Amino acid sequence: MKVVTDNTSQLRQSLTLLDQLSSAGSGSCSKGRSVSGRVLLLQGPVGPFFKRLQRHFAAEGMDVWRVCFNPGDLLYSCPENRIYFRGGFADWRRWLREFLGSSRPDVIVLFGSERPAHRIARQLAGRLGIRVLSLEEGYIRPGFITVEESGNNASSPLAGVLPEVSLKPCDEPPEVGTHYKSLGRMSSYGAVYYGIRSLLSIGRQKQLYHRRFELLQECFCWGRNVYRRFAGQGKNFTIIQGLLEHWDRRFFLVPLQVSADSNMQAAALGWNSIRLISTSMRSFAAAAPLHTRLVFKIHPLERGHCDYLSFIHEEAQRLGVSDRVDIIDTGSLGLLARHAAGMITINSTSGLSAIHHGIPLLVIGKAVYANPVLAVCAHGQPDFDHFWACRHIAAPAVRRRYLEWLKREALVAGDFYVEEGMKQACQGLSEKVLVHSLDESAEVVTMSIEPETRRASVV
Repeated sequence: MKVVTDNTSQLRQSLTLLDQLSSAGSGSCSKGRSVSGRVLLLQGPVGPFFKRLQRHFAAEGMDVWRVCFNPGDLLYSCPENRIYFRGGFADWRRWLREFLGSSRPDVIVLFGSERPAHRIARQLAGRLGIRVLSLEEGYIRPGFITVEESGNNASSPLAGVLPEVSLKPCDEPPEVGTHYKSLGRMSSYGAVYYGIRSLLSIGRQKQLYHRRFELLQECFCWGRNVYRRFAGQGKNFTIIQGLLEHWDRRFFLVPLQVSADSNMQAAALGWNSIRLISTSMRSFAAAAPLHTRLVFKIHPLERGHCDYLSFIHEEAQRLGVSDRVDIIDTGSLGLLARHAAGMITINSTSGLSAIHHGIPLLVIGKAVYANPVLAVCAHGQPDFDHFWACRHIAAPAVRRRYLEWLKREALVAGDFYVEEGMKQACQGLSEKVLVHSLDESAEVVTMSIEPETRRASVV
């Protein structure tokens, strides 16, 4: 393992070692299919997925390197071809600029395109023409992960874009993702990762944290999450059952997002859950039809970190709509969307469920699906009063074509946390890297030969 702070001489030593190993074939990296190319892995999802991905790529014949930023990253990493970066913001930008210029990786793979270290990496890679694959939780779940060029969500190259009208729907039935039930595994990995990171990180390493919290407070919040999960189970079930049986297509669904989510930063356009709750409820009390209900769904990962329950109750009572407002923190979002009169979100991927089920959708911030054909796009200035009577829904063929296209362009089957899902995701990612590499190789060969030969080579 190579340890790097902000010392330039250590960078040169890292690059020398990297070149020596590459010329020697990196040992076990020569096994399996021979695929030329150097891959740089940055931060991955909590858990061992990037460790497994590094070994999978190496077995495919790639020269794979991993940068770790804190002890949590080290815990879930391979001991070989590993660089331990211990600097801060300025150090990372300076070090990575020289590293990319000297080592010239073919592709950088990262999870969470808006993490501080990854924003810098994407900027530098873009200037140097280095490909970046950005991973994220699946836009469509369960059973899929998101894999896109450069960025995800509002930073996605697909953001706000619709497929060509000439694109024909796939003849085969749409692929159904495997339900890996990975929430428990993800929570366990996260507890270990953040615990180790908080206890053992030192100095400037903390500047590159993508999530900041006090360890004891975080432990308390997760304990409260577990308590609320089981204490409110019966009440959640009763509310959901009542909505489905007696309020079909007469309730508006508002899925609240995790406050620490990268989507809730610049892409939220100044909105947060508290503002969404208070503003939408005031409008609901003043302008929504009396025969409708407003349902807030607290995110399961936010359940112990917020006090939205008491805030919503107080606001509803103050506005005189406490008998028309419901709060849940569990249940199938797809099932609720299927029976809702409409959905309001800042920019949650839950909006894709509204598109799938054909209900009106109001998106306040920037989102990958924010297109006026698919949704009411507020650009930070929502008109809630008009939305209660909105009937804007894209045609079924348009919605089906869009979702099939998004799945084909941005998703890979698999999971980040369960063993079988990780295996499937690694294979899908390998194919993404391999296909691009083969395309580039074919383009170089075609450009380097004479026109007469080019025609013969195609045949």
